[in-house]
Amino acid sequence: MTRFADRTVSTLLRGVAAPDPTPGAGPTLAVTAAFAAALVEMVTAVTMRRDSDLEALPVRQARAAQLRERALDLAEEDAVAYRGVMAVMRRRDEPGHGERLRAALSEAADPPMRIVELAAEVARLAADAAQDARGGVRGEAITAAILAESVVRAGGPILALNLAGSRDDPRLARAAELAEAAEADVRRAQERPRA
Repeated sequence: MTRFADRTVSTLLRGVAAPDPTPGAGPTLAVTAAFAAALVEMVTAVTMRRDSDLEALPVRQARAAQLRERALDLAEEDAVAYRGVMAVMRRRDEPGHGERLRAALSEAADPPMRIVELAAEVARLAADAAQDARGGVRGEAITAAILAESVVRAGGPILALNLAGSRDDPRLARAAELAEAAEADVRRAQERPRA
């Protein structure tokens, strides 16, 4: 199977629309986070051309590039983890199915959690980029923050579904904290830019 990073947008969309549950929400969230990180890269590059005195810009641009690539890797990891859940579900008549399914679902919650964490960082970088940007390119930074925040927010229900039998799992509380932080970053991105 072709890696997510090597698929065309059209191919990826057809895969998501197909009746097979993978790729599903997890890879979709990861690819959305990758697009948000790419927007941060672009906005930062434009800002660097105009204001090369800001020392944080090259660091931000490099980190956004790393996050973009990592998001695509996480799309792959999520699909693999969910295929593991489906393999367990096909063997539901075997003894110990419930325990194996809980373990597979808990393991399948790891990639979405990492996607949520990554997207929260992208939202923070996007808010920083929006504060430094001038002109129309601020719209791209704000869009990146909103996209990243939506990934963080959408990841929460995915985690909750995977961890339904583990309401006290710390990943659920962590995802809720990150959703609040990403929401604050969207507000910060929309504030008047620094002088």
